[in-house]
Amino acid sequence: MVAATGVLAGSLAVFHSQDDAKADEAFPPASPHGSATATPGERPSAPAATPAATQRGTSKVDRYEAEINRLVNNARKQHGCAPLHRDPRLDKAARLHSQDMAAHGFYAHTNRDGKDPKARMEAQGYDDASAENIDAWPRTPQGAFDAWMHSPGHRANILSCHSKATGIGVALGGKLRAYWTQDFGYK
Repeated sequence: MVAATGVLAGSLAVFHSQDDAKADEAFPPASPHGSATATPGERPSAPAATPAATQRGTSKVDRYEAEINRLVNNARKQHGCAPLHRDPRLDKAARLHSQDMAAHGFYAHTNRDGKDPKARMEAQGYDDASAENIDAWPRTPQGAFDAWMHSPGHRANILSCHSKATGIGVALGGKLRAYWTQDFGYK
């Protein structure tokens, strides 16, 4: 019991130490003129090189990403939403962000190079971003999914029937042991 309390307190301290880092971020649909009306509230970090993205395959990370997709689409189906299709551009944006957080020991929507989720998705050629969920610490897809579903903002992003596409990126290792990013898009 004492050890569990210590782990919980340590986890809370890690997340509270992130200042204004929010674990979910949503964007309104792009206006006909192409500008969004909301911007993420995280502060930029110092610039750094971004690690290379991994390709889909049969690795543990690939299986974890596929399981997140399955869990999310099952939840959407139960709530009357169509399943999200995986978009390779969103997958790459999500993977790069999770890898960057793991490699550089930070937990935030804004990259160390100052790019917010929308800018990172646009950098991969996807111009209609709707939201992003991030998490750190859970070591299984079920753990990350459960944490998101118990958070109102994450849950709203997952169950938004307006989103049509997703990209998922998992990075294992780093200061918090596991980093999870799910990007969402309107098309």
